[in-house]
Parts: sequence; structure tokens; C-alpha cells
Amino acid sequence: MAWQNFFSRGSNHQKGVAILINPLFETTLENSWEDEDGRIVLINDYFNTFKFSLCNIYAPNNTALQKAFIENLTEILISKADISNLITVGDWNVTREAVDKKGGIQWKPSVYRDLLAAFMDELNLGDILRIKNPSKRCFTYESSALKMKSRIDFFLIPKSLISSTKTADIKTAIAPDHKAIRLFLKFENKKKGPGLWKFNNSLLNDDTFVNLITTNYPIICRKYAYLTNLKLKWEMIKMVIRSLTIPYAKNKAKNVRTLEKQLESRIESLENKIEANPTMAPTLNNKNMSVSKLNYAVSTRRGQTVLSFDQK
Repeated sequence: MAWQNFFSRGSNHQKGVAILINPLFETTLENSWEDEDGRIVLINDYFNTFKFSLCNIYAPNNTALQKAFIENLTEILISKADISNLITVGDWNVTREAVDKKGGIQWKPSVYRDLLAAFMDELNLGDILRIKNPSKRCFTYESSALKMKSRIDFFLIPKSLISSTKTADIKTAIAPDHKAIRLFLKFENKKKGPGLWKFNNSLLNDDTFVNLITTNYPIICRKYAYLTNLKLKWEMIKMVIRSLTIPYAKNKAKNVRTLEKQLESRIESLENKIEANPTMAPTLNNKNMSVSKLNYAVSTRRGQTVLSFDQK
């Protein structure tokens, strides 16, 4: 089963937004819509009988374009989304409150910030992380050049879904300047059994795994040498190889997930030290090394190299 993906491309080097739906998350798509500018993608979907709309946005950082963007977004969502169960998320390129910014030019409300507040009021949306953490200082974007941190990436959800929110937080990410934001909503659903196991291609670059298979393959072939039906023989060989591969892969994935959590915790600790003392160059170097290790761990677990860049 493949991931469902919906996107607005933007250009080769600027903008672009996407929504990816995990195949394990069983939904029924009603429709989707995207703009031609790489700033808005919207889907209307069903989770069991629960209908919801999910919109990912990338707001311009040009003040001359922001007013038109928020007006266009409002019109699109009112006409195309289920407003009662609308989740909107993305890089809004604005801080809503003074607590959302540290360093740089002193914070003050902007015209675009006020337009966003009016947008939230009109659609009855709330900033769920700020609702859950009214005074917590946390940031999603950092500019070393401007010596500034800000929270410009956030989820806006209907106030009717606040009670269904299990978690809303910010996590370390492999992107160089943005962190990841997460939202977990709790819906009633039947407990599922284990899913279909799929081979992770990254194992082919794992010397220990390759040695495991190459060592056992001749033994397996000798074990089923008596079979004259070649199709049956091949199925039996694959069955044994699978029985060796699955526990190895699961154990490796578990170890990588553990390493990811350790690295995330270490990066968070180092970021706190850097925030307390920005001149600590060794600490910054350690953070960069830990981010590189996290990038490698994530790419290993997913069986691919993860590349992320952002240009506004």
C-alpha cells in the first residue's frame, strides 16, 4: 500500500506544500484542491464517519503579498472545506504574540498578524499549542544571521476539537532552520492487528544483514534440495529468508527508534544550553553533529535519504 500524496508544487527552488496520508490511517477521500502558486493544498476526507478537512499552507513573507494571501485562503476554505472540522497548518510567516519571538527587532502587532487573528475568529479556529501552553516560550524557526527565534509554524484547529487533542508540541527536525510541529487527535477506532511487513531496501547496505543472508542461503538451498518442484523450492527458500529477515529488521528498527529519541533529547538539551549562552561554539558544533546523526538515523529507518531545504 502506497502513501497518498497531495501537493502544490510551486517552483523548483521556492514554495511548495504537500499532505501525505499514511496507508495505515484508513480514510476515504472525498476531494482535494491545490492552488497554482505552491502555497495551499486542501483535502476533504473521512475517517470512519468523521468528515474533516486538512489544509497545509505556506504564507508569503512579503508584506505586500500577505493581505491577498489571507483573503484568498479565507475564500477558499469557506467555499471548499468543512469549516466545522477544519485543521489548517503550515508556515504562517508571522508571530501571533510577543511570547512567540526572541531576539531581532522588538515584537509588535503587524497588519498581517491582525488579519490572521480576524481569519481565526471568522472560522472559529484556535492556536492549539498556545491554548495548551498559554505562556510557554517555544520556537519553530531560528535565524542565526538575525540572532532571532520565532514560532511561525503552527496548527489552527476548530475549538470543538480542542477536547479531542491528545498532544500538540514542537520536536527537533532535520531541517536546518525549522523544527517539526505535531498534533495528535484521539478518535474512536477499533484496535488493529499487526500490519503487513515490508522489506526496507536500506538493509541491502547493511553488511551484517547481507552476511546473515549470504551465510545462510547455501544452507537453506541444501535443506530443500530434495524438492523437485522448482516453484515450491523457491517459495520454501523465500519463507526461511523471510523468517531471518523480519526479526533482524524489527530489532534494527527498534534500535534506530531508540537512537532517534536519544538524539532528539540530546539536541533539545544542547539547544537549551545554547539559548542560555549563545557564544558556546563547542555546544553548537555538538548540536550540528547530533542533527547530522539524527538525519542519518531517520534515513536509515525509512530506507531513503531525507533532504530538506527552504528558500522563501
